[in-house]
Amino acid sequence: MIRFSIALGFCLSFASSGLAEDTLTAVPAPAERPYPYEILSLQPGDLLDDVLAVYAERSDADPTSESEVLRIQSPEGAVFEFTYQLFTRIGDVGINGRLAKAPQDQVTARLSSDVMEQRPMAIYRSIRQPSGELPEPLELKAQIEEAYGPPSRVEITGRDMVLTYAWSTDGFIPDLDALEPIRREETTSSGGKLITEYELCGSAQHYRNTVEYRFEYPRDKLIKPGCVATFKVSYRSEPGMTSINFSLEDYEVGRMHTEELDRQIVGALTGEEVEASDMDL
Repeated sequence: MIRFSIALGFCLSFASSGLAEDTLTAVPAPAERPYPYEILSLQPGDLLDDVLAVYAERSDADPTSESEVLRIQSPEGAVFEFTYQLFTRIGDVGINGRLAKAPQDQVTARLSSDVMEQRPMAIYRSIRQPSGELPEPLELKAQIEEAYGPPSRVEITGRDMVLTYAWSTDGFIPDLDALEPIRREETTSSGGKLITEYELCGSAQHYRNTVEYRFEYPRDKLIKPGCVATFKVSYRSEPGMTSINFSLEDYEVGRMHTEELDRQIVGALTGEEVEASDMDL
């Protein structure tokens, strides 16, 4: 089933296939990540084997995962097809458990494709337990700050709390609220000017806010330009139960992955050697 087609006529579909799959070529590992944040000692860019070793230490059950077969076809009929494992996870209580709000301790690694040896681009942990078994919000805040220092932003409303640590290409952002908004000027189809403002490492409509890969060519939206990574800790308390979510997303690794995977796919479909970028991989 075709999900969408794009300007130059390339088509992307997600389906099972009996055809032989094409091969992706792995590039060198990403450089050591510049930030200190970790979830269960793991960071984006780590080897998949390191992720699975942590999983094995924490759970006797086999990890769950989800894969897609991506099939991209050029206007001339050339096809490039490969299987992409989207994530690996432990502690999934399933849809029935989530609907019943059952206790859980779930860890998910959002994976890159074989061009980066399935290294994670983002790591998430979701904990839901009886409130008496988890720390109070200010106790958790003190523990996080002891490890990483004051956050870039603190949001506390009653017993709900969000701590955000943001790392840009210029380094750690000590105060997100003190930053001036970034202005972006575009020329509209009618020739007018459209000016939008957005926050560095924040969400905006004109760029992609996730490291998740979706083929697009030509690609008109970057992944959070100027932002290297964010580490977020979210605390939410309900009567009798408390949820704590940790999210470590590396947008720089996501950009590296997207750029290299695009390059290999388009090069294979067009028969042309696409010039490699000079990014520090």
